[in-house]
Amino acid sequence: MKFTQLRGKFGRIAIAALCAGVLCGVPAWSQDAAPSGPPAGGPRGPGGPGMEKHELDMLTQKLSLTSDQQTQVKAILDDQGKQMQALREDTSTSREEKRPKMMAIRKSSQDKIRATLTDDQKTKYDAMIAEMQQRMQNRGQGSQPPPQ
Repeated sequence: MKFTQLRGKFGRIAIAALCAGVLCGVPAWSQDAAPSGPPAGGPRGPGGPGMEKHELDMLTQKLSLTSDQQTQVKAILDDQGKQMQALREDTSTSREEKRPKMMAIRKSSQDKIRATLTDDQKTKYDAMIAEMQQRMQNRGQGSQPPPQ
């Protein structure tokens, strides 16, 4: 009987200590998990700030960009990111109005990037753009069977 009472008291104390430890640790965890600034690589999502670095890395690899070209393309992509972010944060513009504006920003950036490339790189870049547009069209169509 005494063992059961002792186990019951010990169990309650252990549970109380465990709960207190967890509750005291939650603020520390949330402080550690909260970023002090933008993440190094940026979020992984369409149009997020990390997309510029990802796109620069991809273009550097696929087009064999020189260091001078990388610097120019990085500046173009950074500017594009700032314009896109400003447009996303613009509450006076409806979602339907933002899409064509974002497409225009993207097109302008593509034209500027293209202007920094050699003729051989332009051919590869144009093929990359065409492939991307095809993927976007296919995504919009879903899994519909091809017309016969």
